[in-house]
Formats: sequence, structure tokens, C-alpha cells
Amino acid sequence: MFHWLDSEATERLLDDIRRVNAGEFDIRTVASAPILEGYRAVIGTAYALSGVVNGHPRLENGKEIVTSQLFYLNSELGICRTMNRWYRLGTREGKGH
Repeated sequence: MFHWLDSEATERLLDDIRRVNAGEFDIRTVASAPILEGYRAVIGTAYALSGVVNGHPRLENGKEIVTSQLFYLNSELGICRTMNRWYRLGTREGKGH
């Protein structure tokens, strides 16, 4: 079950997904996005990622988190888009640095 935050957050998400699908995504868009280390997929009411976050605007560095709903993941580029924001992906759980 998805939990839509508000119309502005939803529009930002849809605009980002449209740009990615159209091949118009600029990796510089996520240059200052939080990084998620030791990430892994989790399933609750929706797909999400869990891991240790650094650089998040509202959460302290080194905090273990579960993201909001996951809508886009590109492990080759090392990025994902959740309902709320872009994340840069560090190492996957169980992978070395």
C-alpha cells in the first residue's frame, strides 16, 4: 500500500521518473543526495531500502533507516528514488568497500 505525502511530493516524484524514463536524467541532480550504505531491500507495506544514512537533511549521520517507498533503483549508477527523495547508493549489505 502506498502512502502519498502530498500533491507536490507526488509531482516531484513523477517528474523525476518521467525524466529517467525519457533518458533526460542528469547524475549531477543527485550529487548532494544522502548516501545509503550497507543497503538492502525490505518489504513491508511497500518495497523500500534499509541501510545506514549519511548526509540526510533531517536524520543524523550513521543512523540505520528504512526509506519511504522505493520507486526507482539503478545499481549501475548507484542511485534510487523513493517517495521522498533521491539517494546515492554506497555498498550493498554483505559487500566490501
